[in-house]
Amino acid sequence: MTVDAAQILADVYSATAEVGRTVTVTTYSDTYSTTTGKTTRTATDHSVLASPLYSQTRGVTADSQPRGSAQLLIPASGLTFTLQVGAKVTVGAKVYTVTVVGRLEIGTTLLAYELTLQEGAP
Repeated sequence: MTVDAAQILADVYSATAEVGRTVTVTTYSDTYSTTTGKTTRTATDHSVLASPLYSQTRGVTADSQPRGSAQLLIPASGLTFTLQVGAKVTVGAKVYTVTVVGRLEIGTTLLAYELTLQEGAP
């Protein structure tokens, strides 16, 4: 049986578009100045398609990864930035912090990111 990863990637995006919504992901980059000795943090907002939130219990996973209060999927198709722990995700009026970034892949094709979220801003 042959798996068409490109078709599955398109299907993941289509399914998410059908049931999901646009959310805002805020990423942060830090720049250290050797002249002043200070670090400047720059925030960048990205509007992306995401699945509806689904619940997850709090605690830690078997491999000691922190669990959040919710999770969501973001299709990899069309993303122009790297998702990282510590990013902020705004869904409607609620703000979450990314605690775990999981990658869903078939072979070498990245299909989606599964984000574990903790309620509250970073």
